[in-house]
Amino acid sequence: FFFFANRLPSQPLIVTMFKSVLILAAIASASAFVPAPRASVSRTVVKAEDVDYEAQFNKLQKEAEERLDEKVEELMKNIETVGQK
Repeated sequence: FFFFANRLPSQPLIVTMFKSVLILAAIASASAFVPAPRASVSRTVVKAEDVDYEAQFNKLQKEAEERLDEKVEELMKNIETVGQK
């Protein structure tokens, strides 16, 4: 390792190796917390459709008005009998 080249004469070889192992272990454990790179993939599908929302809205409005008219007719038929015994 690169620490062996700069070893002081007073440090035994085992101490220098121990320091090298500690530093490498610290680097390895720190790398465990680095997020893994993710491929940038778009999950959104874009569809370009020419939808006629006004026609759909008009159709729904017509159906709702027809149901309302039928309900009003039904209630008007029963209006005189409601609340009487």
